Amino acid sequence: HACTFCIIPYRRGVERSRPPADILNEARSLVRQGVKEITLLGQIVDRYGKDRPEYPSLAGLLIRLSEIEGLERIRFLTSHPNWMTEELLDTVARLPKVMPHIEVPVQAGDDEVLANMHRGYTAEDYRRLVARIRARIPGVSIATDIIVGFPGETEAQFMHTYELLAELKLDVAHLARYSTRPGTVAARRMEDNVTEEEKLRRFRLLEELQEKIATEINQAYLGQTTPVLFEEKVKRRWKGRTPTNKLVFVESEADLRGQILPVKITWTGPWSMIGNLVTP
Repeated sequence: HACTFCIIPYRRGVERSRPPADILNEARSLVRQGVKEITLLGQIVDRYGKDRPEYPSLAGLLIRLSEIEGLERIRFLTSHPNWMTEELLDTVARLPKVMPHIEVPVQAGDDEVLANMHRGYTAEDYRRLVARIRARIPGVSIATDIIVGFPGETEAQFMHTYELLAELKLDVAHLARYSTRPGTVAARRMEDNVTEEEKLRRFRLLEELQEKIATEINQAYLGQTTPVLFEEKVKRRWKGRTPTNKLVFVESEADLRGQILPVKITWTGPWSMIGNLVTP
C-alpha cells in the first residue's frame, strides 16, 4: 500500500515482518532491564504477518507478548482503517495488558480527497470503524492524523474534514499541512495549488476545534482515579501516561520512574492532566 503523499515506501521498500521470536526475545530482554511498557511500531502495523503466512497476525503476536511475565503494558501503532480486523479489536478488548488506545489516521474527511490520496476507504467507512472500535473497547481513546491543503483540496472539501472531526470527537488529532515530498505520486502528478496561507488557516481551524474536543473529553477524568506509568521527572513533577495515553503530571519527592501507581486527577486541560498519588 502506498499513499500518494508518502515517501516511506519508496525509501524503505516493501513491508517486511520481523520474526516473532525476535520480537518476543527483545521484549523479554527489555523486561529484564526493568521496562514495563513496549510499543509495536509499523508503517501499517495491522499488516504484521501478511507477508509471511507462517507468522502470527498482529492479534496473535499481542497474545504471545501478553504472556511475558513482568511486561505490564503493550501498545501498537500506526494502524490503517482498511486493516483493522474484528480479530484485532476483540484481542485488544480482552487482553488487559494491551492498552485501550488506538491510533488510526483518517487523513481527510472528503471522499474525493481520500481517493486522490489513495487511502482506499471513504469518510463513511471511517465513521463505521470508529463506531466499531468504541463498541468493542469501552473507554477507548482514539488518535488520528489529518493533512490539510492536499493538492486540489477545495474549501468545501476541507469543511467535510472539519465536520467529520467535529462529529467523531476523537481524543487526539495530529495535524499537518501538506508539503511536497519529491518522488511521491502527489509530487509527480499533482499541483500543490493550495497556498501556504490557506493551509495555515485550515490548520488553525482544526487545531482550535480539536482543542475544544480534547478539553471536553479530558474533563471526564476529573475526580477519577487511574493507573499511571511514570516515565521521568520534569522540574518538580513526574510525568506519566494513563492506559488511554493521557499525559499526567504529579508532584512527588519519591522516585516514581517505572512505577504504575493510582492517581486521582485534580485538573484537566486539552493536552495534559494533573493529579495526586493515591496512598493506601
